[in-house]
Amino acid sequence: MHEASLALEVVGILEAQRQQLRSVEVVVLEVGALACVDATALTTALQVALRGTFAEGARLEVVSTPAQARCLACGAETSPPDRVTPCPVCGSPRRTWLAGQALRVLRIEGVPVDDS
Repeated sequence: MHEASLALEVVGILEAQRQQLRSVEVVVLEVGALACVDATALTTALQVALRGTFAEGARLEVVSTPAQARCLACGAETSPPDRVTPCPVCGSPRRTWLAGQALRVLRIEGVPVDDS
């Protein structure tokens, strides 16, 4: 389950915010349809990985991004169900991906460090 290693990467991103935030309250993640990530497994892994950190107990939100591609043969923009289905307009397998491959932290909300 690579979601556990992905969760540790997210924890590293959150830890980098320690200078600006006293605690993390909300973490919003984008998981693309083609990112090869199980959102439920990632959320579970994150809940475990956040234990004992300054982000423990943070609310985790997952935003799913559908796949979107542009056919390199005819220019049609479609939302293919997977990486191998050809263009429904012209049948070409050649495409460029516009969305749906990413796994990223979209937003981190927390209590700012009091500088006074």
